[in-house]
Amino acid sequence: MNKQNKNKKAISPYFLVLLSFIGVILLGALLLTLPFSHKDGQWGQFMDSLFIATSATCVTGLSTYANGIGAELTFIGQLIVMIMIQIGGLGFITIFTFFISLFQRKLQFKDRLFLSQAVNSNTIAGVSKFVKRVISIVLVSEILGFLLGLPVFFNVKEYTPAEAIWASAFTSVSAFNNAGFDIFGAYSLVRIAENPIVYNLPTWAYYYMCSYIMILIILGGISFITIIDIVILRKRPRQWSGFVKIVLMTTGVLLVAGFVSFCLTDVLNGNMNTFEATFQSVTLRTAGFANYDQNSLSVAGKTISCLFMFIGGSPISTAGGIKTTTIFIIVLCLVRFLQRKSIVAFKREYTRTSILKAMTLVFLSVINIVIAFTIVRTLENGKPLATSENVIFEVFSAFGTVGLSAGITPSLEIGSKIVIIILMFFGRLGPITLFQLFQADMSGEENIHFKRVQSDVIIG
Repeated sequence: MNKQNKNKKAISPYFLVLLSFIGVILLGALLLTLPFSHKDGQWGQFMDSLFIATSATCVTGLSTYANGIGAELTFIGQLIVMIMIQIGGLGFITIFTFFISLFQRKLQFKDRLFLSQAVNSNTIAGVSKFVKRVISIVLVSEILGFLLGLPVFFNVKEYTPAEAIWASAFTSVSAFNNAGFDIFGAYSLVRIAENPIVYNLPTWAYYYMCSYIMILIILGGISFITIIDIVILRKRPRQWSGFVKIVLMTTGVLLVAGFVSFCLTDVLNGNMNTFEATFQSVTLRTAGFANYDQNSLSVAGKTISCLFMFIGGSPISTAGGIKTTTIFIIVLCLVRFLQRKSIVAFKREYTRTSILKAMTLVFLSVINIVIAFTIVRTLENGKPLATSENVIFEVFSAFGTVGLSAGITPSLEIGSKIVIIILMFFGRLGPITLFQLFQADMSGEENIHFKRVQSDVIIG
């Protein structure tokens, strides 16, 4: 009996999430390799297809195609990329749960427990309702983005009506899911910003397009829980949970801090204007769209960009990075430690588990970035564009699943591409997810009935 129970031991939900992402990536890579995905009708390079598939599923936006996916991939290839973006943004398990609940299959308790862990929901009974709400938010946001984009893309003289509709749909999905992929060309919105006449666009259309893209980026990265509390449940500010308050406050601070920082580093010296500084601050929430050439950023501007890409968006969203809540806990611990007070904010005291997770996440993330930078910098040594600052920028962008690049992605060596692929995968799933494969409980509490003597250790 014991042996039978042992064989039926539940598979970790984190392991299933890992397998689902790997499966989507490999299937996408295979499809993108086939001739029907490429405009020249030839077989694609598998490594490039694997890179694009990983970048799309991990909602990053980095591309090894020098002229962008719009110039390389057919409509079918672009559709495959968009589907992977959608799956990666929502999470495979979220979509799976939605279809189960759609056909009203009754979920057992163990299934609900697994799914609640997979979608990061704190409630077991409300998993199906939570996922339905997430799907509703996604559909409404993307349809709204699609409709907002139509006036712009119908003005682009290069596009037929059908191409304009497709460009608007693809842009909306990519922006909301913080993917950063576009079909405009090699330089995202930079080309449109520098040559609006080429696209037959009036000045207002360019600013209008950037503005609605920024709105979609923020909505996608601000956490589904936040949108549910404010929009669907219509809770008043005093009813908001501590999580929602942390997300809103931290996101607001990061957006303002980013704008001010770029004004000081790049606007004052004439490198960019204030609108570009605003867009740069928003896109660093892990979106990856760019209306300014990243290679033209000052060294200080690239350094600041790396910091904000590292932080990323909020948990339970389409964004990557270590997340806003993590940086909030780290900063709160630092401030309260200096004040010699307990870790309290918004009338709540945060647990040791939260603190340990935040510190572990930051530590593991930094280690991975350092290792990746060392390998890529070594492999790309001697290339004019692959300077240390550009490589570290690329590495931070990959880990944060941002997709911004100083232009070195298409020329990366195979070894460097593999490193970036692993980093994008690791950055999307999060070190904590992989860590949970080996240790389900990070609280440090053991199933024992006594307490050990506590002691301090000399630090510094």
